Amino acid sequence: MQRVVKHDEVAFEILLRRHEDAVFRLLTRILDGNADEARDVAQEIFIAIWENPRAWKPKALFTTWLYRVTTNRALNRRRAIRLKSMFSLSSPEADEPATYEDQADVELEKDEAQRRFEANFDRLPPKQRAVLHLRYREELPVVEVAKALGTSVKSAESLLYRAKQALRNSMKNQE
Repeated sequence: MQRVVKHDEVAFEILLRRHEDAVFRLLTRILDGNADEARDVAQEIFIAIWENPRAWKPKALFTTWLYRVTTNRALNRRRAIRLKSMFSLSSPEADEPATYEDQADVELEKDEAQRRFEANFDRLPPKQRAVLHLRYREELPVVEVAKALGTSVKSAESLLYRAKQALRNSMKNQE
């Protein structure tokens, strides 16, 4: 990142390749699986890093800072999407070209337990999805999760506990 601050294009390409998948996964989780929106936001994030690399302060781990930026941008995009859909004349479902056959094919390919888990996970509030994703999918320690979410360690632990409880309860209710 110190080389990116000096607008080293090679360093930026390395940084991009190293972190783009993790950023995309986190964005997809927070944005309810909307891959197109996730790609757009990821692109905005990396453009912003290139244009203003001094926004990162070396006192923080780059990944912690990146996850915080990613989470904040994703939550802002969710709000914007929600507002847009509230004022839209057409329903969001009308824009989706998926047919029953497409959905049936997808359902057959997924394992039942994984599908149930994902459905319940997706129903969690965005911050709960983010904390679970960062802790268990990205395997960050709780201290880093707290920094990424811009909260205290106690708050992150509490959010993580509530998210796990909510997911367990949701899974139990479907048995």
